Amino acid sequence: MTATTSRTPIETAQIVARNAVPEVREALALMRIPAEVDTGEVIDGYGTVSVAMRSGDAYEFARWARTHATEDEHALHKQAR
Repeated sequence: MTATTSRTPIETAQIVARNAVPEVREALALMRIPAEVDTGEVIDGYGTVSVAMRSGDAYEFARWARTHATEDEHALHKQAR
């Protein structure tokens, strides 16, 4: 159980993921990218959010992310490989 609530760590992870879903939906809607967004499983103690979109929209999202990432974020990504 977590210290200040009667929730288990898994329940907390699920709540965090559930709270992220509307944020992700809103962000994709602002980009005009239709997608299905829902909670996924708890993996390694972290809640997950699943996003399903058409392949063309996925490419559009990837292009948007690459053009909006800072130079530092690009460098971190290259180091992680």
